[in-house]
Amino acid sequence: MSDNPREYRLGDPGEPIGPPTATPDPEAPACPNCGCAAIHKIQVRVRNPLLRHGHGLATYFGCPACPWASPAITATTPDPDQN
Repeated sequence: MSDNPREYRLGDPGEPIGPPTATPDPEAPACPNCGCAAIHKIQVRVRNPLLRHGHGLATYFGCPACPWASPAITATTPDPDQN
């Protein structure tokens, strides 16, 4: 078993492609680690060979005041080369 507290055995979401975007989520509960009420929804495009077309969007929640972050959920996105 891994010593990494962020290893949830859910698989690697993929390699980031470009910068993430973070937006405050007013409906999110307080941070379970520090109690901060400013949880952000974070999204980043990722490259992952297990996804259709080999890329997708990873979404997770994180706290700007401490290192807490939820596991990422990765979903495939349409191929930008197809119309």
